[in-house]
Amino acid sequence: MTRVVAHTVTLKLTNLWESAPALDNRGQETTPTRGYLVNVNLTVYYLEKGLKMKRTLCLLLFVVIGVTPAFSADFVIEHGTIILDGKKDADIEVKTTVIPLADLGVPDGGAYVTYVCYDSSNIYFACDAEDDVVISSDGAQADFRDSDYIRFYIGTQEDFEGVTTMGENHYAFVWTPKSKADTWVPQVREVSQTSYGGVGHETLNGDLAADFVFSASGETSAGWYLEAAIPWSTINVAEGTDLTNKVIGILMISGDTDEDNDATGATNEREGEARLASDGTAQGGYWNSPDHFRTATFAVGVTVAAVFSAAKLAATWGSMKQQ
Repeated sequence: MTRVVAHTVTLKLTNLWESAPALDNRGQETTPTRGYLVNVNLTVYYLEKGLKMKRTLCLLLFVVIGVTPAFSADFVIEHGTIILDGKKDADIEVKTTVIPLADLGVPDGGAYVTYVCYDSSNIYFACDAEDDVVISSDGAQADFRDSDYIRFYIGTQEDFEGVTTMGENHYAFVWTPKSKADTWVPQVREVSQTSYGGVGHETLNGDLAADFVFSASGETSAGWYLEAAIPWSTINVAEGTDLTNKVIGILMISGDTDEDNDATGATNEREGEARLASDGTAQGGYWNSPDHFRTATFAVGVTVAAVFSAAKLAATWGSMKQQ
């Protein structure tokens, strides 16, 4: 007959490695991951036929401890394509991420809804605006600040949070819904480098942006609608870039300008704004500050395929209009 009379358990924990400090995609410190070797010894003392016996069981375990919180972006951009014909696609709310802008004093109650999607060649942007008076006659200010406009800001690298001036990886495209000749041909400029004056990246400065961004607009029963395709190469996202885990910053600002109804002497008068605001931010220098960007990731991982070239302009534009 065997009878256990005693047992002992010893546990030895050895820290084998620890991950280096790291920041996640939002600049927050992650939890270090640690690897341990656990040595467990179980010793059993027992009597068998009057003799005291001992048996030892040795168990080695390798344990990894440490959980890094999953990154959660403010928006997930849907994979899709907008047909650039100046008319809202019937399925636009299905194939895009819909982002209404917050009212910041638009006097006529106008609502602004923006749409964003992407494919391997472009990031697409559209705006549906309620506007009782459409003005695009601003010839004095290069950033169209005295016209009706919509701005779409993009931070292409993970350096857009916490900074107060725009850098090389930050883009600010601004459109008017109509031309200065009052036709439904939008104007577009890239104005990231100053708050006013319209200075942007050198290759896109002034009216050069129209050579690198495809735009269309049209009248609606309530105001106007504008849509655009920005090739990835225009914003320096290289061919072969994998969008699977890429994080970008986005920001939208609309401006409503009407005729001078208050007799202040101005030809046109800014009536109000609507924008996509960051959590907890107030009005101020948001037009020039990447700190007001919101984070966005992509719903489907694709690889950037097309590199923009002037020779492809006509063929690409025709293709996008007919999709």
